[in-house]
Amino acid sequence: MILLYHLVFPDSTPKDTWNAGKVLRLADFKRQLNWLKRRYKMLSLEEYLDNFLADAEDRQRSIALTFDDGYRRTFDLVSPFLIDNGIPATFFVSTAHLEGEGLLWFVYFNALCFEGAYESLRIEDENYLLDSEKACTLAWRSLIALARESGDAIGFSHRYEQRYPLTDHVIQRYLGLTEEQLSGFKDAPDLDLGGHTHRHPYLDQISAQDQLAEMQKNKAILEDLSGQPVRYFAYTGGVYDQTSIEMAKQVGFEAAFAVQPKYLGDDPRFEMPRTDIYAPSLLKLWGKVSGIAPMAKKLRIRGFRA
Repeated sequence: MILLYHLVFPDSTPKDTWNAGKVLRLADFKRQLNWLKRRYKMLSLEEYLDNFLADAEDRQRSIALTFDDGYRRTFDLVSPFLIDNGIPATFFVSTAHLEGEGLLWFVYFNALCFEGAYESLRIEDENYLLDSEKACTLAWRSLIALARESGDAIGFSHRYEQRYPLTDHVIQRYLGLTEEQLSGFKDAPDLDLGGHTHRHPYLDQISAQDQLAEMQKNKAILEDLSGQPVRYFAYTGGVYDQTSIEMAKQVGFEAAFAVQPKYLGDDPRFEMPRTDIYAPSLLKLWGKVSGIAPMAKKLRIRGFRA
């Protein structure tokens, strides 16, 4: 199984903090990884892919670790622990921030709704108070849905950034990896870099030419800064289409990772499934890696439809 993490927060973060879900603090992350290490083989993506088609039984006893989006603070928090414990991990990193473009569009919406920057938001002629966990979550979900519906999530977010700018203090918590951090991958053999587009668009909403350009620029920047080959790619937001698969191959990636594969092509290496981990609970982690949580979700859906 390939696990997918995003944000990890400092241990000083209060337990009741909400950030598009319960926050995963560094101590929680370490506890989860120590639990996994005692029960599974921790493999690099290269090792996992080598076993993927060859040995299904061995695959069930193996875990590969990935992180999406490339948050600077998350990397600073988790990388010493990963290196000290010899745990391989791949960080799929977007790169637009290295050219001064600020936060990724969905990261901006996350910070806007959950960092207390504003007491309320006006979203498409409707007012949203940000005075509770439920209200903040509703505003965030509305913005993400509207961005998707707009057909240009990046442009949609830029309009809100002009209306609701964030302070530098808030922005610092969500910035992407620095050039120095990226260059350090050559000295960390257990850590690997993967492509994640330049600006993190919805791939199925842009042309084949634009998909190709997003992947090529991202790959070139990461390889130039790290001095390492970038062999793998993660579809942004888990969203992709047949063109995305073709462009990933054309750019020269050796495999590409989704969350829930659509099985559009004939090469499973370009639609690799991953299991996302957000909650700090060990019980929920066990449910996901054991397959019980996905099974229970399917049963709930079937029961609802029945």
